[in-house]
Amino acid sequence: MQMYFYTFVTGNINKDKMRKILTIIILVPLIFSCVQPDNKLSSDKDTLLSNSKENNTEIRSNWYSELIIDYINNSENELIKLTLKDTTQIEWFLDRRLETDSAKYLIFHIGHDVIDEGNINLRFVTDGWVYIDSETRKLFEYDIYKDRIIEWNK
Repeated sequence: MQMYFYTFVTGNINKDKMRKILTIIILVPLIFSCVQPDNKLSSDKDTLLSNSKENNTEIRSNWYSELIIDYINNSENELIKLTLKDTTQIEWFLDRRLETDSAKYLIFHIGHDVIDEGNINLRFVTDGWVYIDSETRKLFEYDIYKDRIIEWNK
């Protein structure tokens, strides 16, 4: 590398050597910029409710946890009811934020993980969607058939 630097400084360098040097100079910072720190969260997926025979719950400290758990426990959604009857762990994750003229919504998928025999093809199955107005803190169910949200009341 010292030889390359010397020839680069003195000006006695051909095009191939110049290309190699520039490639190294460009690629090294690019590679280091792609490395993610270990302490970064890998996903937004939060496990918030564990459905077991004792009905133990794991709650992360956020204001919408109680709303979603209350919705899951009192929902009329048949898919959520079936998942509650099983020993399957119900989870949800924040899908996206949506801003409209009248409200700011947090959109959550509620569902569970499914795996095929032989422990292959793990996937998340969505049982329902909820919208939470972050200003009024009201929960809305998404009606997939009518393509609209309906305010949820216990």
